[in-house]
Amino acid sequence: MRAKPSADVLRYLGALATLVVGAVHLQQYADFISDVPTIGVLFLLNGLGAGVVAILLATRQAPLGALGGIVVSAGALVSLAISMTDNGLFDYTEPALRSAVVIAIAAEAAAVVLLLAYLVTQRRSTPQPGQSAGSLLRS
Repeated sequence: MRAKPSADVLRYLGALATLVVGAVHLQQYADFISDVPTIGVLFLLNGLGAGVVAILLATRQAPLGALGGIVVSAGALVSLAISMTDNGLFDYTEPALRSAVVIAIAAEAAAVVLLLAYLVTQRRSTPQPGQSAGSLLRS
C-alpha cells in the first residue's frame, strides 16, 4: 500500500516549483525580455509574484498562496501558449521551445498539479464545521 503524500510535502514542493517559475521569468527578464514592451513588465511581475506566493506557502496563509501559485503558473502557461500563435501575445511571439521555456513549462505544470493536490489534501484533513475530529479518523 502506497503512502499518501502529506499536505506539507505537496505545499513545499509546490513552493519550490513556483520559485523555479519565478526564477526562470526573472532570468529571462534580465537576459532580454525587459526590452520587450508589456511582456517585460509581465515577466517581472511573474517573478515577483512567484516570490510572494512562495512566502505565503511557508506561512499560515498557505491556502491563499496555493491559489496564487496556481493562478501565476496557469496564467504563465496560457500566456506562453498564446505567445506561440501567429498573432502572439501583445505583439510578442515566442520563436521556439528554448531550454528556458521548457524548464518554465515543466515547473509551471508541476506547480499547478502539486498545489491543487495540496489544496485537496489539506481540505480533506481539515475538520468541516459540525464535523468532529473523531469522525475524520473513522473515514
